[in-house]
Amino acid sequence: MKLILIQSEMFDKDKECFIEIQNLINSIPSIEENCDLVCLPERWIKMNPNLEKNIQEERGSHYQFIKKIAKKYHINILSGGIWEKRENSNKNYVTCYFFNKDGEEIGRQDKIHLYRYEKFFFEPGDTLNLFNLNGHLFSILICFDMVFETPRFAVRNGAEFLISPTLIREEGMENWGVYLRAKSLENRVPIAACNSFGILKDRIFPGNSKIISFVKGFYSPSKLKVLEAPFNKHAILFDNIDLRFPNKLRKKRLKEAISLEEIKLKK
Repeated sequence: MKLILIQSEMFDKDKECFIEIQNLINSIPSIEENCDLVCLPERWIKMNPNLEKNIQEERGSHYQFIKKIAKKYHINILSGGIWEKRENSNKNYVTCYFFNKDGEEIGRQDKIHLYRYEKFFFEPGDTLNLFNLNGHLFSILICFDMVFETPRFAVRNGAEFLISPTLIREEGMENWGVYLRAKSLENRVPIAACNSFGILKDRIFPGNSKIISFVKGFYSPSKLKVLEAPFNKHAILFDNIDLRFPNKLRKKRLKEAISLEEIKLKK
């Protein structure tokens, strides 16, 4: 699975952010031939201090831009996080759209676990989707969804790799790195996490996106292969992940797990 993470810089105006993403994609040689899936960060547009003004109408201008990118460059792409208000509803969602190479919407994943202030503005998603790409299943876990049991739930239901558009600020980078490695190891699943780069509300978001996979031949203990984008600059991170080996590792690991129903609890 050939993955590309677009660690674009957040500028003050939407148009500048659109140009930034297009320029980064233009810099990738033969992207149509050399990529199966492109992912953007959770946030790739600057925030208005009035958070309500950041909410798009359903399938609004941010959606339309990514849709055009998919069709123009003939690439499968994940939109990162889009803040939108659904038609015929007063509820707002953080959602990530999946477009195919023809610019068609395949589906969307709503953020399930909302982080702190998000709970005041958004409704949590209640469904985790499995998407099919070239015969392989994957799930989109938006930032905080990488915590708790969501990754394991995805894997146990067939996900072969996890994609995570994220919004991790400078102070949380160390913990974020630990989470990604731990979730990858405990579930024996490759993880690609595309982090935001820029400054939002005086907070620094340094990028350092990651693609985590497994070194072939290392069964016990398994050995992680971690590729990282640089800190504090726009970048493109690419890797070609062999899904067959972690699929073998995962099959073996899941057989070793004891069902929680079989464990007695004594207080």
